[in-house]
Formats: sequence, structure tokens, C-alpha cells
Amino acid sequence: MDNRIPIGEMREKEAPRSAVKTLKRLFGCLADQRAPIIGMLALLTASTLLNLLIPELIGRAVDTLDVSRTGLAFDRERLTALLLLLAGIFLFSSLFSYFQGRLSAKITRNVSLSIRKSLSEKLIRMPVSFFDSHRSGDMAARLTDDIDNIATLISRSLGTVISAVIVIVGCLVIMLIKNPLLTLVCLSTVALNIICTAALSKRMFGYFRRQQKSVGDMNSHIEQSVAAKKTIDAYQLTEEVIAENERLSDGQMDASIKARVLGGAIPPLMCIIGNINFLLIVAVGALLYINGGFGVTIGTIQAFTLYSRQFTKPINEFSEMVSQLMSALASAERVFEIIDAQPEEDDGMSALEENESCSISFEHVTFSYVPGVRVLDDFSLDIQSGQRVALVGRTGAGKTTLIHLLMRFYEPDSGRILIDGTDIRDIEKSRLRKTVTAVLQNAALIDGTVRDNIAYGDLNADEAAVENAAKITCASDIIDKLENGMDTEVSHDDSRLSRGEIQLICLARASLTKPRALVLDEAMSSVDSATEAVIRRAMLTLMQGKTCIVIAHRLSTITNADKIAVFQDGRVAELGDHRELLAKKGIYYKLYQNQCINSR
Repeated sequence: MDNRIPIGEMREKEAPRSAVKTLKRLFGCLADQRAPIIGMLALLTASTLLNLLIPELIGRAVDTLDVSRTGLAFDRERLTALLLLLAGIFLFSSLFSYFQGRLSAKITRNVSLSIRKSLSEKLIRMPVSFFDSHRSGDMAARLTDDIDNIATLISRSLGTVISAVIVIVGCLVIMLIKNPLLTLVCLSTVALNIICTAALSKRMFGYFRRQQKSVGDMNSHIEQSVAAKKTIDAYQLTEEVIAENERLSDGQMDASIKARVLGGAIPPLMCIIGNINFLLIVAVGALLYINGGFGVTIGTIQAFTLYSRQFTKPINEFSEMVSQLMSALASAERVFEIIDAQPEEDDGMSALEENESCSISFEHVTFSYVPGVRVLDDFSLDIQSGQRVALVGRTGAGKTTLIHLLMRFYEPDSGRILIDGTDIRDIEKSRLRKTVTAVLQNAALIDGTVRDNIAYGDLNADEAAVENAAKITCASDIIDKLENGMDTEVSHDDSRLSRGEIQLICLARASLTKPRALVLDEAMSSVDSATEAVIRRAMLTLMQGKTCIVIAHRLSTITNADKIAVFQDGRVAELGDHRELLAKKGIYYKLYQNQCINSR
């Protein structure tokens, strides 16, 4: 017998539990807003209590009227006093509501800012491996759309929930005092209201969860399409990209429409139930009035119809808010998923000695991005302090992976990496990355001036140090040609600068860190021969007196390395200097000969 739960049924059973848990946590975020919440609660309570008096006063005003065959008679003084009292209540209730609204807006702003700050800080602290499985567009959607959904929920629900409790309890007490029988008539439709809302909300949560995920997918697709616009045009993929965009849009629209249709069914349903409630109160009240039972007057019926409206209004409002609530809870679930993720820890206990030496050893290192597919397989390599070691090999051989492990972007599956005899897992990451500076293959600029980008290597560096870093790495030559020199504004996707020019600025940034070991990953990639010569001079200056690891496809750039390690199948297949490896006529010899032939 198959006892498995169908997927659709399982989701329906899990969703409410997940929604309740998320809702509790969301309101837990209000803990730091006690003072404004207390103030808002006081104003809301005062405004709500005043509003509760209105039906009673209107009922009494109606009872001052006496309609007979001779005409209309009324108690002028009493009616005037009641009308003035009603006007005062309306005025003060409006003032209290205004100030309560301002406090509610402040609370909403503070909570949403706090959540956004927590999320952005967590994203910055996440390890590199986290972003391998999470797209940047989806992360942007969580920081913007999802948090906006949460803010909307808080702004709408905070006052509504508190007011609803006061109104429901207040109305219930007053109605029970005035007439228990009419109170039971009013309560008879509440159960129907709750049942309908619960049934619809259970299905809506799943649809809104799908909708918010679709928003993240759309953001990622748009971001990718913009970044790859030249490639799309070059390969004439415009129609395919448009088709994919339409597919994602249709998926998002489908989930959104289903959720909105269910949410849109709630207001008319509540309206029907409310009208039934109104008719029942009037019908039963009229019968009691005609038969002279329970002391019911016309004013009592009038007051009860108003109290029943007040009593059911917060229930109806909450029912109508279910659509927004489910959407916000789906967003909160996505936000808390990231906030709960394990951040990168700056662990380590050992301290590196303050000296100029920096030997690096890789001992039997094995690593896999995907379990079972080894990129590095029992890899070993010793680099003496002050040595310049080049890593060469075919694309995908594991050269860049080795650098990622050295920087502790990832941890090896087995084996260890030592710096001056200390396992890097015992060194704080902040200390390790200050000791070893890497200029990675896809080195990028940040939004700001060129000066800001260089100073990113040491935020405490003065202007003279920044300019000196640019000079010694030959970056000043290209910086002087920019419209505003060091003060030229650049961005992470600036198309005005070539790959080589960006690389020089990043080399200047690296020089400010004053590292003991320097890693250069494909510093010569995608540059012409003239720029290559400039970068080579910058590298030689930067590498003086440091332990250096250079990854290069252009073998002509590493002929002066002290040692060249040739990668194959995740291991060092050959090791030696340029002349020794050529003399062996092995893998390195073939690579070098192929490049020489292709460069002719």
C-alpha cells in the first residue's frame, strides 16, 4: 500500500504551518519598537473606544424622536446635546487616528529598514560558494520587492490587528449588555466568515510563494539579458531571449492571477455574509419590537445594526487583507531563508608572525565542486618564501580553484594548505587575506571614483599613498588620460575602460594592501601586446620581495618564473623552470610550441 502523500496535498498541509511560523517571527521583529507601539496602542485604543460610543449615541438620538399621527415630536435639548457630543467624538477620534497613523508609518519604516539591513549584511557575509547556487537577480528581488511586501503588511496590519481586538471585544460586551438574543444573531454569521477565509487563504499562500520566486527568476533573466546584450545581438538570439522572457512572465502572471482571483473573491463574499447578518438583525429585532420583547426599541435596532457593522468590519477587513498577508508571508519566508543561512565565519586561532617571509605548501589537497567530480586530486606543491611560481595548464585543470582554496573561498575536501607551516584553517580569514592578496581573473571596479577604487585596498591610505600605488603599477599613465583623472567616476560595468586598464587599477589597489604573498590570476587575459608590456612592468614592480603565484595562459609572460607547475588531471604533472621543462619535451613543451606556432 502506497502511504505517500501527493505533492499537492503535502504542500497544502505544510503551507499553513510555515505561514504561522513566519508570521510569529515577523511580529517578533517588532520587539525593538516597544515605545512607538505603546504610543500607537494608546491612541488607537482612545480612537476605537470613542468610535464604540457612536452607535449608542445615535440610537439614543433616534429614541428622542416621537412619530405620531399628530406629527413629529422630539426633545430638542437632549438631541442637541447628543449631536454636539457626537461632533466632539468625531473630531477627537480623527485626531487620534491621524497621530496613530504617523506612529504606524514610523514603526513600518524602522522595521523594514532593520530587516533590509540584516539581509544586506548577511549577503555581504555569505561565502563565495553561496552565490554559486543563488542568482544575483533573485537576491535583488528579496532586498527590494520582498521587503516592500513585508513593509506594506506591517503598515496595514499593525493598527488593524490591535483595533480589531478592541472593537470586537468592545462591541461584543456592549451588544451582550444591550440584548443577548440579537448578539447571538450577529455571531451566527461570523463562523461562516472565518471558514470561508481560512479555506481561501490556505490555497493563496502557495500561489504567492510561487509568484515571489517568479519575480526573482524574472529579475535574474533581465539582469543577464542586459549584461549579455552584445552576445545576444552577435548570435542573433533576440527572439529566443524574448521567448524566454515571455515564458517567465507567463509563469509569474499565472501564479499572480490565481492568487488574486482567490483574494478577489473574499470582499464580495464578505459583503454577502454582512448583508445576511444585517437582514437577520433587522428581521429579528423587528419581531421583538412588535411583540414588545426584551425591551427592544427602534433605537436599539438602529444601534445594533451599527454595532454589527463595527463588529464584523475588522473581521471583513482581515479577510480582505488575506491576499496581502499571504503575499507578504511568502516574501518574509524568502527573506528569513537568507537571514538564517550560515554566514562565512572569520574563524581561526593561530596568528601569523609579523615578518616578510611567506612560504606556501599544498599537501595532498583534494577538492570537488560537485561530489564525485574531483577538480583537484591529491595535489601537492611547495612554494618557498620569495619564489615566483607560475601555474599553467589547460582550461578547467584547477588552477583558479587552487587560488580559491588558498583564499579560503572554499574549503578542501581533504589535505591541507600551510603558510609558514601553519594550516590556513587555523588562521583568521581576515588575517589570511591581508597576508595573501589576490588579483583575480574577473577583477572588478566598484561604483565611485578611480581614487576610491585604488583606496579600496586600504581605506586608511592617504592621497599620497594612493597616487604612489598608481605610479608604481603604471596605472597613472592611463588615469591621467581620463577626463577627471583620479576623480573620474567609474562603475562596476564601465564600458569606457578596457580590460587592461581595469587590470592596472586593480593592481594599484593590490599594492596598497602591502601583502606578503601575491596571487595574479590571468592578469594578461584579453589585452593587446602593448598593454601586456605595461601590465608586465607593473607586475614585476609589484612582485618584488614577495612570494608570488601567477596563473597564465600566455606562457611567454612567465618564462622568468622561478618555478612552473604544469597542471593535468588535478595534479602537478611537471615541475621546473622554463628551460628545464622545455628540455623535458613533455606537456609544457607541447603547450609552448603550440602557442609559438599560433602566434606567428
